[in-house]
Amino acid sequence: MPVVTGTLGLFSLVDLFQLLAASGRTGRLAVQHPLGRARVYFEKGQACHAEFGALEGEAAVEALFADERGTFAFTAGLPAPQVTIEGSTEGLLLDVLRRGDERRRDDPEGDVAPPRDVVPYAPDTALPVGLPLAELERRVLAAVNGHWTAARIAEELDVDERSVRQVVGRLVQVGSLRLRARRPRTAQLVVRLASGRLPDGAVGVDAGIVRAWHEAVGTSVRFVALRREDGRAIAVPLAPVDGAGPYLHVPRATLLRLDLRVDDALLARPHVPDLSERS
Repeated sequence: MPVVTGTLGLFSLVDLFQLLAASGRTGRLAVQHPLGRARVYFEKGQACHAEFGALEGEAAVEALFADERGTFAFTAGLPAPQVTIEGSTEGLLLDVLRRGDERRRDDPEGDVAPPRDVVPYAPDTALPVGLPLAELERRVLAAVNGHWTAARIAEELDVDERSVRQVVGRLVQVGSLRLRARRPRTAQLVVRLASGRLPDGAVGVDAGIVRAWHEAVGTSVRFVALRREDGRAIAVPLAPVDGAGPYLHVPRATLLRLDLRVDDALLARPHVPDLSERS
């Protein structure tokens, strides 16, 4: 009896393959496709045989991924009639996704790569053993530090930005990378004289804003970059203040030292000294 059923489009093939691989399933994934029936066999989570029309092996999987339509059903326990796919399921997915990106290279409207300003980061889990990474994929993976955007990685590697975004997209789909939300938002804060004690030289920023910045940059935020109306920018230590709202709480001595005035409106964003603020 089928143990997993559904409709492609509501459930992607990447998700299906990863589910079967992670759970170590043995059996047959059958897809009732408008162009004919497709079958993919798994042995303890590893895709070992596929057929789709006249195609077999990786070619059959690639054709199925290129046109994800129809209903599917996975039946546990059915053995593969032959072996036409070698290597890991993760490696198969990466190969198929790579060739899909190559087909779309000359079609900007078909670009499914993530946006340029997302921040890729490595999950806590180790990379699958034997993942067949190409040279650019290895370079991108090595450059990922959890702080640089895809655009910044492309700049550092001196590589076409779209190619880097496609690599990031593939590595995300096979579980080797994850994406963090867009760059931390800039807040407009109005200077207010601090009523409570703050660490020496620090200014107070709403604790909720600081938490959002921490999640966006992936590390503790200890400094805030302040931009004045004339364009000048300064970086100063910050301290989270519960309920500070849209105000920048500044002690009197710091107010004088930074040449700020109460009710000044400043643009504020997190500043991490050991990382560039460039995108």
